Amino acid sequence: MYITLTRSQGTPEQLSQAGTFLAEFLPRLKKQPGVIAAYHFDRPDKGDDFTIIVWESEDAVKAYRQNALMKEALAFEQSHHLAASREGYPLGLGLSDRR
Repeated sequence: MYITLTRSQGTPEQLSQAGTFLAEFLPRLKKQPGVIAAYHFDRPDKGDDFTIIVWESEDAVKAYRQNALMKEALAFEQSHHLAASREGYPLGLGLSDRR
C-alpha cells in the first residue's frame, strides 16, 4: 500500500472555498482505480488542511497523477492561489496487522 498527503495553506476564505470544492471532488476521487480510502481534515487555527489518501500501490498514484481529475485539482489550487504540497510514502504494517 501507499499513502499520499496533500497539505494546502491559505486564508480562512481560501480554505472554505477548498472545502466546498473537496465536498464534490473527494467522492469522485474515491472512485479512482487503486484508492482504498480518503480522509480530509481542516486546521483553521494553523491556516491549513490535509487530504490523506490510502492507495493500493504507488503505480495507482502515478496513474492518477496523469489523469484529468488530478489536473482539475491543480487548476483549482492555482486559480484560488492555494499553496499546496504533496508527499507520498509506502505504507508499512499497521498495529492491527501485527500478530
